Amino acid sequence: MKKRILAILLLSTMAFNVVACGARKGGEAEQPTASEAVSVEAVTAEESVAAEEPAPAETTEEAAAEESSEATEETAAEEGSAANLPAYEYPGPELFYYVLYQYLVDELAGNYPQSDVSIPCPIIMTIDESDKADIKVYGDFWIFNYNLEGDTLMNSSGGAYPGCIHMKCDENGYEVTSMEVAGDGSDYEPTAKKIFGDLYDELNKTTADEEGREATRAQIIANYVAANNLSITAYQDFGWDPVPLPEENIDNFYSPDL
Repeated sequence: MKKRILAILLLSTMAFNVVACGARKGGEAEQPTASEAVSVEAVTAEESVAAEEPAPAETTEEAAAEESSEATEETAAEEGSAANLPAYEYPGPELFYYVLYQYLVDELAGNYPQSDVSIPCPIIMTIDESDKADIKVYGDFWIFNYNLEGDTLMNSSGGAYPGCIHMKCDENGYEVTSMEVAGDGSDYEPTAKKIFGDLYDELNKTTADEEGREATRAQIIANYVAANNLSITAYQDFGWDPVPLPEENIDNFYSPDL
């Protein structure tokens, strides 16, 4: 009986000590149960791990996709730069024609969206050199702009400028001083007659000779291709079949008199 009473007293003393310790540490708050303490410790551990754990790195698939995309962009950029064609320059020996052709590129190509290359096609009717200070070149002056697709120059834009180019020749060489161009639509006939005068009928024959113009155009392109060692074999207008280029003829195609 005494042992039983002693055990009860011991248990009561232990319970008092537990309550008293909890009050000192937690103030008036109740001491959490064992299960609650475990739960709090688990949550605290999870928050600590989440705070310390770095953001997940990209997966192998995502990194590979990004590298592939960057490689594709680099390849496209390299292919784009490789497709750039050399600017057109008159390949013959005559300074007169060099200046004339360069003027057509510089003056007319800017009227159209940028392309891989702009190649002039002057259909010259006659040249009046009676006054070296005002050489008059009458003709139907064309500019064609091309983008390279494979081994074919695809015509992207261009136009005709029938008129008279004025040039001078002095100790410094040839220089274009101005260009008169016939108007469009209802303005064409009166302006063309004013510019060409007695040559107006010849102008009409020249502009109507499409076959002759295309032969000149093809030869100029062929000479450009040969001068730059390009692997271009044809040119093509939208909606038409490709036109094979003839053999180059730089020596005899251009006038030997100037």
